[in-house]
Amino acid sequence: MKLQLKLFCLLFFSFIVTGNIYSSKVRGIWVPDPQYTNVLKSYKNIKEFVSQLDSLNFNAIFVVSYASNKTLYPSKVLLKNSNYKHIDSTCFLSPFMKTYNIPLKSLTGDPVKDLINEAHKHNIKVFFWFEFGFMADIKLATPENNPILAKHPDWQAIGNNGEPANYNQHDYYLNSFHPKVQKYMIDLIMESIKKYPDIDGIQGDDRLPAACINSGYDLFTIKMYKKEHNGATPPLNFNDSAWVNWRLGILNNFAEKLYKKVKAKNPDMIVSFAPNPYPWSLFNLMQEWPQWVSKGNCDILAVQCYRNDSISYANTVKVSQDYIEMPENKKILFTPGVLLMVNGQISDATQIEKQLETNRKLNTDGEIFFYNEGLKDEKIKKIISKFYKTKSNFPIIYP
Repeated sequence: MKLQLKLFCLLFFSFIVTGNIYSSKVRGIWVPDPQYTNVLKSYKNIKEFVSQLDSLNFNAIFVVSYASNKTLYPSKVLLKNSNYKHIDSTCFLSPFMKTYNIPLKSLTGDPVKDLINEAHKHNIKVFFWFEFGFMADIKLATPENNPILAKHPDWQAIGNNGEPANYNQHDYYLNSFHPKVQKYMIDLIMESIKKYPDIDGIQGDDRLPAACINSGYDLFTIKMYKKEHNGATPPLNFNDSAWVNWRLGILNNFAEKLYKKVKAKNPDMIVSFAPNPYPWSLFNLMQEWPQWVSKGNCDILAVQCYRNDSISYANTVKVSQDYIEMPENKKILFTPGVLLMVNGQISDATQIEKQLETNRKLNTDGEIFFYNEGLKDEKIKKIISKFYKTKSNFPIIYP
């Protein structure tokens, strides 16, 4: 009853203020790690970037916090679970810190705090985006060349051919079904929240939670399966429906556990997932995100509807909406990912305009652009200014 009363009050207040329950929209931008952008390499860059977002009326930044086996900040959790010798080695910003305060002096000396502080001055939310998630590396990952597997060789995902698991010949994964791997990921996320309590939310993507469809053939997972199936071994056919469902259950339980852990720490912390479109996400990376939504284990769903033409983009958004079943007493925001950059090249501005028009016609809860370097293009900025004419507060996340 208290939950329903709180929901009613929030809805009523929103309607009185705006005249429309869901009039506010997410206007987000992804910021990748420093090999792709200079945003966090100096305090001057941060101030200029946030100022640009403010002038374009954005209200959310999704900044990479875990990629290439390094974190946005020096991480004790990563140090403990890797062969890194020093805590600074865990941070991908370390090489830039000697010149970070040149020419402007930061009050904190911490790029992450500065980004959060500057963004909040302009009513822009900041999310930690755990890009790597359960992925080990974009190349063959072994204990010899991977800092995490060097410490935990038994964390390696194995395919039905007995080799390190991947689904596309270049994305290799940790064993997503291993409880210690899952604990490592949750510990990493909880560490970030504790270190930066002013952060507005966290986000997993097409690698969190996820697992290669052909994985699960490591000794630990086989033993776990045998224990639950009277000694029977997993079928060699990785598409066997019962075998798929058993592994999906583990990943879906992780999504629920992560959501509850974050909310227990801070009920106002927003939990977002940015998976691939369904059912492709299921058949390749075991991401059953419609279940995360229907169970209420998600606040913002940002399906990566990355398409180069407006027609296929519209179809992808429509199909995604068809798979969304809202839980009772909760509104989950659907904010499709829009591709500003394709293989380092800026997307066609005309197509971006049509994709934003599609979002308005289909009444999405906004969008998130991948990624910030696309904002250097004058045509792109002109189109965004056309759609983001005035300020828009970030939508209220209802219980």
